[in-house]
Amino acid sequence: MRVLESWIVDTRIMLLLLLGLLSLLPVRASAADLALEGAWRAAEAGEVAASVGRDDPRLQRFDPARKQGFGSGEHGSWVLLWPAQGHWPQVPWMLEVKAPGLQTFTWYPPGAAPRHAQLMQADETGWPAHGRLAFLVHTAPADGEPLRLHIEARGVIPTSVTFTVRTIADYLRGDARWLVLATACLAVMAAMALMALVFGVRLRDPTFLYYALFVLAYAVILGLQTGYAVEPLGWSASVAQVRTWGGLATTVSVVFAILFQDRFTELRRHAPGGRRLLFAYAAVIVLLLTLRLLPIESVDAFARAAINPLLVLGGPLLLAMGVLAAWRGSRHALFFLIGWTPLLVTTVLGSLQSGGFAPGWTWSEEAMLGTGALEALVLSLGLADRSLALRRDRDRARELADIDALTGLLNRRAWIERVYLLNEAMSQSGQPLSVLFLDLDHFKDLNDRHGHEAGDEALRTLAAAMREELREQDLIGRYGGEEFVIALPGADRVHALRVADRIRRRLHERSAAGPLRIAQTASIGAATQQAGEDVTALLKRADEAMYAAKGAGRDRVVHAGSPDGEQMA
Repeated sequence: MRVLESWIVDTRIMLLLLLGLLSLLPVRASAADLALEGAWRAAEAGEVAASVGRDDPRLQRFDPARKQGFGSGEHGSWVLLWPAQGHWPQVPWMLEVKAPGLQTFTWYPPGAAPRHAQLMQADETGWPAHGRLAFLVHTAPADGEPLRLHIEARGVIPTSVTFTVRTIADYLRGDARWLVLATACLAVMAAMALMALVFGVRLRDPTFLYYALFVLAYAVILGLQTGYAVEPLGWSASVAQVRTWGGLATTVSVVFAILFQDRFTELRRHAPGGRRLLFAYAAVIVLLLTLRLLPIESVDAFARAAINPLLVLGGPLLLAMGVLAAWRGSRHALFFLIGWTPLLVTTVLGSLQSGGFAPGWTWSEEAMLGTGALEALVLSLGLADRSLALRRDRDRARELADIDALTGLLNRRAWIERVYLLNEAMSQSGQPLSVLFLDLDHFKDLNDRHGHEAGDEALRTLAAAMREELREQDLIGRYGGEEFVIALPGADRVHALRVADRIRRRLHERSAAGPLRIAQTASIGAATQQAGEDVTALLKRADEAMYAAKGAGRDRVVHAGSPDGEQMA
């Protein structure tokens, strides 16, 4: 319990740190960035860069500072960029391409060999970059001449990009800020996932495992999409089979997100129909991603065309199931919605940007990193809350299983379990242990004359009398029927006799003032543990002393420790 509560505190601290970090990072371009204009068109076979000029009537104008997609034609696309003020700045400066995805960009510098760059695969002349591509410009085009780039998107999903011309200092500052943000967000996701794996093993709860695999898979997706996997992590092996790794991570993310939501929000109970729909959706996603791995161009093209719309559909589908479960009473569906909704919005909007939606939202990649970490933190809090709730329910169920419903005392099994533990503690500390065995006198006659309700009231009255006269550390239990047992840790013979007589007298007082106005009596046997005596023998002696009290006339206390059976009446 304390470990889970500590996890909640640690998660809240990390959430506050993450939000603070996000609030400090800029999301807009620097005012010093050069204003650019741009135009593009589909490339044709055999074309060279020099043949594409600003006077080409086929060119389509666009704003380089806003997200723009350039299609996936067979021969790629030409992009021309030029300064809005007509003059290029003094070299050197950086041309930055943000959110390039897996497309290949080729820049044709004046009088020099073309330079190629792809996220995670920049050539030796490329500039170090994180989550973007960058070309260092040593020789600017002549005034009126554009920068010429070719974009190749064959075999990959085309993304919408922005272009920025920046000073080297501004570029390095922006790159460092992005690296800090990405590192913090991915570290949060990895930490939450690893903690969930540990708790999943310790608590034997697969919900934690589903959460951990979902979060780790989503972190891998972000690492591949942004290039973080290679720069700075250096996982160059992921480059050669990026489609395989990306497809596997997407499959794992979708499948385990659904499995996690199913258990976490209790869809089987709150939305069984929606649960079946989600499982069918997961099966389709797995099928399409499997088709993408097949070395058949036509099959791959079909799967690639279908997968993005389906992934866009999946977010709202999971959100709808969360809303339905919350509406029908799932408390943890609220955690799911709080964590999932920001991630869903950024993911869906990011996917829609490839179709020209929201071109002015140029920081979608940073938003996906931030909301991914936020979701990991919120769902971690939800898992901790769920675990604490399950623990409380289990403890409550165990408590109810240990309690006698009529009197509120320990039942026979629970009392015996606890008295054995108490005996071990007393033996180690060298303190005495005494036991009282109580039996209500004439209980059968009371039931026969006044009914079972009167008998129940008498039992509750005796339970109340015992509570009033006993300490917090004393163990009281209903042994069966009208018989009760008390364990008195640290009590010797004299103390046990005094406690027993106080209970006997208190019972007289309470019952005489009760509804029936009948003074109830009890026969009490007491025994103090002898050297080497176990609990069973001690309890047996107290039981025998109780029968001796009944034989001596009832309404008295007999101690089994003295040769003559010391009595108090």
